[in-house]
Amino acid sequence: MKRLFYFITLSIPVFALWCCKSSTTKEKAISLHSNAINSVTGNIAVLELFTSQGCSSCPPADELLGTYTSKTNVIPLSFHVDYWNRGGWRDPFSSNEYSRRQYMYASTLKSGIYTPQLIINGQTEMIGSEAGKIASTLHKIFLEQPDATLIIKNAEPQNGKINIKYDMAGNTQNSLLNIAVIEKKTVTPVKAGENNGATLTDYNVVRNFKTIDSIGKGENMASIDIPTSVDVKNMAVVLFLQQKGNHKITAAAKTDL
Repeated sequence: MKRLFYFITLSIPVFALWCCKSSTTKEKAISLHSNAINSVTGNIAVLELFTSQGCSSCPPADELLGTYTSKTNVIPLSFHVDYWNRGGWRDPFSSNEYSRRQYMYASTLKSGIYTPQLIINGQTEMIGSEAGKIASTLHKIFLEQPDATLIIKNAEPQNGKINIKYDMAGNTQNSLLNIAVIEKKTVTPVKAGENNGATLTDYNVVRNFKTIDSIGKGENMASIDIPTSVDVKNMAVVLFLQQKGNHKITAAAKTDL
């Protein structure tokens, strides 16, 4: 296991441990997760992977996340953090906003901050390549009944924005709505840093992110800017409902553009 130590000043509690954890092999990861999707109910699992092209332990987790893109009732999201932008390589998908989102979870879950870190439904954290633990967590989620429902009725790109019509029902009290514009698949030749010389494939990369704090049941409208230099045919929109206090994700939906 490799560990990196940083000392940073944040507006939330300070986490001094930054580490890039070692991962299982690709073959083991794929075989372990293959039995995760059984007897799926209406409950949705949102997988938020905090990753970086500058981290040598991240590619196996990125690949494992990609195997979930076609699974029923699972919505994987790849948030690229910016604290690995050193060693001559800047992750083109990285954002300090996504790093701060990881800090938020670390504060709530009392966890460290590292890559690749996976957060499932805002409640459980683990190494992003721990296929067995991911499968076990998903199995438990699929046995539960959803607290709320979220349906995307329409998502239309127009004049640099995506206009979204959606419907919510169930327990939406004290919740907010997150909107993510994702690039479904990217391929990047890395020319420096720990992954120098590798060509990395990333899946469901978050390219724009927006939070709506005030929401209501029934039919609603929202909009979000279309990321520049992204092919609309390779984009999708994800909406997910999240409780404000404990960050539990209670409903989610995804649609291609």
